[in-house]
Amino acid sequence: MSAIGPYRDIVLDHHRAPRRLGRLAPPAQAAEGVNALCGDRLRIEVRVEQDRVTAYAFEGECCAIATATASLLGDLALGRGRDDLALLERGFATLIGGGIAEIAELGALNALSELARYPARRKCALLPFATLSAALRGESRATTELPA
Repeated sequence: MSAIGPYRDIVLDHHRAPRRLGRLAPPAQAAEGVNALCGDRLRIEVRVEQDRVTAYAFEGECCAIATATASLLGDLALGRGRDDLALLERGFATLIGGGIAEIAELGALNALSELARYPARRKCALLPFATLSAALRGESRATTELPA
């Protein structure tokens, strides 16, 4: 079986039925992620207690890859602190860049390693990570597009 099968299945499953979709009442921290050139827009809300993410929700209008990544990121983020999530974000960027075969802590997000073949789509998968990082830093906006 090729790697494209699990990639396609996971992306489609989480795009059609995203987990943790919605808003927290009230969120402790939130950020808007925008990639204006491709049209991806999402909002990630988190609640943090004792330096750990205890609640996560997202909503927005984005492509299947950004939606699936945001959905998968919700389970990954729970119980983790900012430093741990930053390490996972760097690992994920390396994974989808083709630099690593798999990172156990990323779980189902490893299926997105297929994006190593599609460089233009990597920014879509990185947007939820960047948006979560911005929220945890107290920033209101994030993007993964390069400045003009």
